[in-house]
Amino acid sequence: MRTRGAAEGRSSLAVLFAALVLAPVARPCTIAVIAGRATAEGRPLLWKNRDVAAQDNVVRFYGGKAYGYLGLSDAGVTDKIFAGLNAAGLAVVNAVSSDLEGTGDSENGVFIKRILEECATVDEVEALLASTNAGGRKTQANLGIIDARGGAAIFEAGNHSFVRFDAAAAPSGFLVRTNYALSGASPDKGEGFIRFERAGSILAPAAAGRRIDVRFVFDQAARDLVNEAVDPYPLPFTGSQNGHPPGFIHTDFSINRYKTASAVVVQGAEPGGDPLLATMWCLLGEPVWGIALPLWVRAGSTPHEVRGTYFSPLREAVKAREASAYDDPASDRYLDTRMLADGKGGGWAVVLSRVESLVFAAAESAVRSWRKSPPAPASVRSAQDQIAFWAYRRYLAGGFGI
Repeated sequence: MRTRGAAEGRSSLAVLFAALVLAPVARPCTIAVIAGRATAEGRPLLWKNRDVAAQDNVVRFYGGKAYGYLGLSDAGVTDKIFAGLNAAGLAVVNAVSSDLEGTGDSENGVFIKRILEECATVDEVEALLASTNAGGRKTQANLGIIDARGGAAIFEAGNHSFVRFDAAAAPSGFLVRTNYALSGASPDKGEGFIRFERAGSILAPAAAGRRIDVRFVFDQAARDLVNEAVDPYPLPFTGSQNGHPPGFIHTDFSINRYKTASAVVVQGAEPGGDPLLATMWCLLGEPVWGIALPLWVRAGSTPHEVRGTYFSPLREAVKAREASAYDDPASDRYLDTRMLADGKGGGWAVVLSRVESLVFAAAESAVRSWRKSPPAPASVRSAQDQIAFWAYRRYLAGGFGI
């Protein structure tokens, strides 16, 4: 097994060159698996920013073969899942990695669905991968997994082989992947080098101080706007990039991208705790404009605001805000940072922080009470739906009434 250090022998110049050359066809997603020893609450975390052309994402509840589960997918698609959490407390995400062995990745989402339906632990995922090596599978993906026993790993899975990396064994206590694999068979097909480096630099100091929690991942990592040339913080960016109007930066290579359709952070169950109290936090849309909502498998459903056959109400609301932010007529990849922060204490980032503070407080209060007495599915569903409805109404109102 290759270590992270050994695999990062590519020079910084080579990494930057590859990233720039591959820009026009950059493939999606940034993921991280964080062991409990690196988090504020001692519970593993799993993160994914989903960068994809299909911008209408939804979250549904599915009754699986062995386990029911929550699944993020494209609207109108039910046979492929790209992030999820099941009743056993196992969660999975992926990032396409075309440099792995094989000839295609068309079954990445199909395989993730199977994992959620059949597996309860990281070891069971490994066994499933081993059992499908000989017959083959159309997977070329970095699969991030956490379970209710504290397991946290990434599997770099090609069509007939895989390599396992455990987060607890990593010096930092976490693993990041974008769109290349440390065990990749075709390095020239790898992508996402800038996002990989940036995500690691954000998580490393926080992991060392055990300061990583769900809000940290959303606020500091999923919403990060640093690109290969500009660090825009503190917002608003007052300069000009590539001749575009002041305040605008491009988001081709940042973690929060113009094509990020959703973000998920799963907080695993407490060691020895009820796996059904693991929480899947889901944000539909580009992270800087969307709002994170808590979902629980025990609810047996997802709120109206995040599900739908062809679109979800919340995603439609976020789309409208995104459109107003990417209004540079010269390019649809340049974001107006002045809409996030106006330099006077206002802006959407401030509003979003206030709304999410109340959302997180409500979710934490609910989970605390459920730890004392196992809740009925109806109680979890009611809490989940009320939080989503309130947050959606505040979103539509631009935060007024908080």
